[in-house]
Amino acid sequence: MECLRHPAVAGSFYPAEADQLKELLEECLASHPLGPQGVKSPSASLLGGMVPHASYSYSGPCAAHFYSRLERDTRCVILLGVNHRGSGAKAALSPADYWETPLGKVKVDRELRENLKARLDFLVEDERPHLEEHSIEVQLPFLQSVLGEFTFLPISLSYISEEECALLGQAIARLYESETASKKKTVLIASSDLSHYLSPKETERLDRQALNQVLHLSPVGLLNIVKKEDISMCGVFPTAVFLFAAKALGANNARLLKHCHSGDVVPMSEVVGYASVAVEF
Repeated sequence: MECLRHPAVAGSFYPAEADQLKELLEECLASHPLGPQGVKSPSASLLGGMVPHASYSYSGPCAAHFYSRLERDTRCVILLGVNHRGSGAKAALSPADYWETPLGKVKVDRELRENLKARLDFLVEDERPHLEEHSIEVQLPFLQSVLGEFTFLPISLSYISEEECALLGQAIARLYESETASKKKTVLIASSDLSHYLSPKETERLDRQALNQVLHLSPVGLLNIVKKEDISMCGVFPTAVFLFAAKALGANNARLLKHCHSGDVVPMSEVVGYASVAVEF
């Protein structure tokens, strides 16, 4: 029997009706002043990147900068998300066969899931971290809107050590190599927001410190600065894992596509920071 993961945040983080969702995605990609405004720049050398995961009204235009760079023939997405609630396993694969959004179903790559699970003792199948979590789910409608048919591998992370980040990143790099060797174009995505509920000035200062490490492709530097400065970057572990994978694969170029915050959408005294980063070979 098919195991389906139903949407948890349709109707809150993004519209639950397909037509309304398509309209909002189009706005984020084509007309919103904080978005790419219809500029599409697909990159054959794109390995992946970091994207935000707040509600579309706040971070959707920022995320659109990354999604406008994806090549339509991408066939597999390895997606690292946050376990905000800390429920279940600290490093969890989804046991579902498909994830559903208002735009349809997306198939989980079961072969990759089994391959990765066999490589790492601390990575297990556990639906609990995924059931109510939004950080992976909100990426799927964007992917559905810009790609053709594709499969994906969702990985949810709460606290893991630097060593575990490195091991997972290296294992993902091996998966990436196996997929590209079979001519299956693959991208890696880390889902993360930046500083939470600080003044715009403080958000800018702390975000820039974290982004500096991301742009230098330094996972250890990122983990250290987030800890030292107490930066409330919720997706630091997914991003560190992604950077370890990028380094193992020989990526050498990281580009900041967009950095903004929630106060750029609606004026507020305490804001959340967002950034889209593309990493290329």
